[in-house]
Amino acid sequence: MAHRLSGSIRKDLKNIRASGDEVELAVKDFFARKLFPKYHVCDGHIVDKNLKVSPQYDIVISENEKNPVLFNLSDKSELVYFESTYCFAEVKSSFYKSDLIESFSNNIARTKNELVRDDISPAYIETSGSGFYVEKPLTKLPFRNPLFTFMTFVDSSQCDAHKIGNYLNKEDNRNLPNFICFLDLGIVFNVNKQLFEEEKVKINLYPEFETEDNIWVLFQMEGEHNTLTYQYMLVLEHLNSTVVSPVKNREYTKNMFDFSFSNFHKL
Repeated sequence: MAHRLSGSIRKDLKNIRASGDEVELAVKDFFARKLFPKYHVCDGHIVDKNLKVSPQYDIVISENEKNPVLFNLSDKSELVYFESTYCFAEVKSSFYKSDLIESFSNNIARTKNELVRDDISPAYIETSGSGFYVEKPLTKLPFRNPLFTFMTFVDSSQCDAHKIGNYLNKEDNRNLPNFICFLDLGIVFNVNKQLFEEEKVKINLYPEFETEDNIWVLFQMEGEHNTLTYQYMLVLEHLNSTVVSPVKNREYTKNMFDFSFSNFHKL
């Protein structure tokens, strides 16, 4: 419905931004309803303790119980602490420009390269309000708080699958989304190359950490509801296996305010 409405706005009002907003809001609200109350879902920027700020993202999912929001902006978008962020995403009504994936990939690279947070040990178990370490790692990943990113397109009619594949397979996986969803077509994700050539499929949910040969493929699905459900389950898989840390507000405040001695006065 949001996609059809966006088409009407695009045709009759010539307001491209407003038409895109309808779809972005619909997808964001879907995740917000499904993930409440444990997770906070918004659009906005991610900020780290050095006050480095990411580009704006249509969806940011963070830990709701760890007070994830630093600031609410006037356009109702939010600044979210990097420590409490699980993933972020870009939502598009259609593939109206050939460089949309490349543009999002550049933003992923910028966020990962410029923003910093402490890695959480793969042997760490979170408990209520604290945690402890065990002898063996709980994940094959190098840490328990990897960033997860994805793109969602409602309409795939304008995309060129061959060009998308060429770009994904030559780009560094670290800079790519973990998967790309085309609601009317299916989901693009990374798989083990050797197994795929043997007509077997091993999905790499975190392609950037893969050491074996891998390729990007399209998993074609029937029915938009099935594609939406599978997209949601991929995100949920990440959320269920990831641990984020509490925010150390003191590290933020020392960069936000001037604590030089000259500003202190005896009363």
